[in-house]
Amino acid sequence: MIPRGRPVVDAAGAAQLLGISYKTFRNTAVAADPEFPAPVNPGRRKLLYDEAQVRAYAADEPLPKLPTGEHPDDLLDDQETADVLDVAYATIRADRRADRLPEYVDVLGVPHYRRADLARVPTEMRPGRGAGGGRPRK
Repeated sequence: MIPRGRPVVDAAGAAQLLGISYKTFRNTAVAADPEFPAPVNPGRRKLLYDEAQVRAYAADEPLPKLPTGEHPDDLLDDQETADVLDVAYATIRADRRADRLPEYVDVLGVPHYRRADLARVPTEMRPGRGAGGGRPRK
């Protein structure tokens, strides 16, 4: 979750803010340093870091705190969106292809949805198990 839509950077952007190359960032395991800010989306394929925290780390200043709690401007990735709507992760991906979800915000190649927009997604009209598709009966 990107709290309140704050600016974020990926590993390449963090390396640029630190003044080193991306390969040096990866090879020296800068992200494994306990002082380096934690990603805002831990466990995901493409890790995103809060830009203000990375800048503070580069300047050797104390890291600013991230906002806590739910806010309508929070940006949620597919997995978090599935958790909020109480559906499977695959359903979110299928709904995006079928235009059943609100317009998403592309954050460094990762689709995110505003929490406020998800409140307007109708979930009770979904077809249930066995609705349509498949081979017809004899």
